[in-house]
Amino acid sequence: MDKDKEFSVKTCPVDKEYSGKSWSSGHQRWRKWSFIAVHCYILFHFLAFYVFDWPIWGKTAMIGVPSLAALNINAAAIMVIFILLSIFLFGRFFCGWICHLRGTIEFSDWIMQKFKIKTFMRLREKNLLLNTRYRWTLRFIILLLLLLPVMGKYAQGNVNLNLTPETMPPLVDLPGNEGKLFGERSPINMDIQFNVGDSLIAFGFVLLIVSLMSFVMNLAFGQGAFCRVLCPYPILFAPLMNLNPWQQKITRVGDCQGCRKCSQNCPQGIDVSREIHNFNGKVINRECIKCFRCVDICVSNVLANTSKPAVAQLTERKEYIRHPWQNNEEKHMQVFQPLPIWVDALSVIVAVLVGIIVSRLGGFWLYIGALFGLILFRKLMFTLMSAAREQHEKILEKGWGKR
Repeated sequence: MDKDKEFSVKTCPVDKEYSGKSWSSGHQRWRKWSFIAVHCYILFHFLAFYVFDWPIWGKTAMIGVPSLAALNINAAAIMVIFILLSIFLFGRFFCGWICHLRGTIEFSDWIMQKFKIKTFMRLREKNLLLNTRYRWTLRFIILLLLLLPVMGKYAQGNVNLNLTPETMPPLVDLPGNEGKLFGERSPINMDIQFNVGDSLIAFGFVLLIVSLMSFVMNLAFGQGAFCRVLCPYPILFAPLMNLNPWQQKITRVGDCQGCRKCSQNCPQGIDVSREIHNFNGKVINRECIKCFRCVDICVSNVLANTSKPAVAQLTERKEYIRHPWQNNEEKHMQVFQPLPIWVDALSVIVAVLVGIIVSRLGGFWLYIGALFGLILFRKLMFTLMSAAREQHEKILEKGWGKR
């Protein structure tokens, strides 16, 4: 192996003191209440539609992007328009503060830390964020799969601007939609009535889907894995990230001391300290979800979210010039698992195919099939390839090495 690519014994653990109290201080406290409020609203949304017969907004989730693409300007499409506008104005604040799935992912991260799940803590204590080289390809293909029905309509010439409001039930794509446990094309199914027993069954399956998307992905790839690996919506968000010259960004407002805590604790794998050094004091990485962990953990108060120009760096930090990034091509701190390129690419194909097959159970099952296809195929390849397996164990044991 090339000496430059070897991993040293030195590791870069997260700040354990901060990690233990993060949800009770700084911006994280307000993020916690924001996620709680979002889930309380979702509960109200279900109750309003099914119990109190107030079909005010109908469904405002997954169906929004296909609705907008098909020019059906319903409540779900309008919500997507507002989200895209917010990305242009504020960056991916929606992802870090409002997305309900991000809330469950953060909750799973907290639970697994509390119970010290060994497999997860092996990654979490070093903030190892595993990924595939082709994560953007995987995201793009999943987005295409979600838009396939719309593409069929375009092919048939059946797309016209439709401003008639549609009141879609909140359970679209989830267990309980149309009174069925699974989708209408599912080879297995069960009738669901809105009584206590059946509602608990449907709710249990919803929890199962969400848990698999959060807990299992975190166990396999480290914290925030679904957002970094599978979520298709960054494909829509990323082009809007750096268009607005007045968009607030994580910005250097003091003299960086070079402690690297901001980079070592970023859940998205952004090399914050090197970003602000190399990009005029700004974090321009499109994976930034404005969680503000970098801001909260900086004891020198060097970082802030602002559109103002960054202050000049007074203390020279030559190490950021000499070693710009661990991953020189991608310029981030996520770790590509040491599989051959052809295996890495094949794992994406397997994930997509398994996702398509499993999606017959319903829309959200696409993600479940994709994540299991990706994880299990890669584990199989590590089992068969001893050299890759040994290198992977070395990464897990020693962490990043030089950062």
